[in-house]
Amino acid sequence: MEPIKENYQETNLTRLSTHKYPWEKFLQEGIEYLQSHNIDCLPPSNDHLYIKMENGEIVEVEHPNKDKKDYTRPIIRFGMIAGGKNLLINDYFKTTLSEKCNVLCFDSEIDQVIAAIQGNRTESFMIIRGISDYHDGTLNKEWQPYSSLCAASFMKTIIYKIPTNLHSYSDNNDDEL
Repeated sequence: MEPIKENYQETNLTRLSTHKYPWEKFLQEGIEYLQSHNIDCLPPSNDHLYIKMENGEIVEVEHPNKDKKDYTRPIIRFGMIAGGKNLLINDYFKTTLSEKCNVLCFDSEIDQVIAAIQGNRTESFMIIRGISDYHDGTLNKEWQPYSSLCAASFMKTIIYKIPTNLHSYSDNNDDEL
């Protein structure tokens, strides 16, 4: 996993604005397909950012980089997912995990996924998530179709990179991760 992460971070910093990763092409194809079937999967045009204050009040704030956002180019993040229903109600613990353990997101149902993986005695696995909720636990259903499509596009890229026959695998670098 580390080589994929390093390759992505290197190329993401130096890529031209016209360069597209394979998952961006799959994302565009998916959007076009779903829209042709009258399924709305675009990100909302009026996205709002909220922060939960210490007193529990939720306040709307302006996006820090709203002019630089390009929703046709999703960002891939590599890191930890924390889970468990009790964890989600403790804001102090979530903030501490984010800062000290590089936890990128919290999922109340990830423990069920991990239990299924352990139950099947699978030793190596990768979880790809499309994140649509905010760090403070505010749910954002409007982003779910788009974030799911982003995750599926990235997974499709990985599947397409798996050699079907290890002896005939070519070193075609046209669509490197």
